[in-house]
Amino acid sequence: MKILIIDPQFITRSGLIYLLTSYTSEVAIYEATDIEIAESYLTSGESYDLIFTELDLPDADHKNVVSRLAALAPDAHIVLFTWRQHQADIRQCYNQGAKSYLRKDISAEEVKLAVHGLLQGKAYVPESSTRFESYRSDAERKLSPRQQEIMQLLAQGLSNKEIANILGITEGTIRVHLSSIFKAIKVSNRTEATLWYLLRQNKVAS
Repeated sequence: MKILIIDPQFITRSGLIYLLTSYTSEVAIYEATDIEIAESYLTSGESYDLIFTELDLPDADHKNVVSRLAALAPDAHIVLFTWRQHQADIRQCYNQGAKSYLRKDISAEEVKLAVHGLLQGKAYVPESSTRFESYRSDAERKLSPRQQEIMQLLAQGLSNKEIANILGITEGTIRVHLSSIFKAIKVSNRTEATLWYLLRQNKVAS
């Protein structure tokens, strides 16, 4: 298993590495202090199973950290390992592809439980954030992270060509994704899909 830890604090990285290696020795762990170093790892051709990331990094807007990581490592399990607790921030990260949320202020026993589960491929969300867990499960069941990105852009009224240009993929790929999206959420066109997406956003925000 390959793990990438992105955090500017040496003590935080060291503590997490100690905990991870206490459960298994069959891991290769890489460290990054900022998003630039993290992206250099992710563009090297290596794939990572787990990515732990702080949202407050010295060279990135916290709103864009997960989207940048998900674009380079779409198959990785992204874990928010952060002090941030604002609901809108965490919700946006799930929209962008995060799968787990590990707060830095939780108890030692809780963090041990979380890390043990993560190493087994299980997502983790604090009990106090069960609303996010419900949202995350629903989103993951219906749409992949890439399809969620497409839905966000579709809801902005963008054309297939515009969406393809933004995501760096072909219009044909967009059409394939839209077909899968329509089937998954049981709608028949772009207008209905946009309405479905906006209604869900409003529900989660309430």
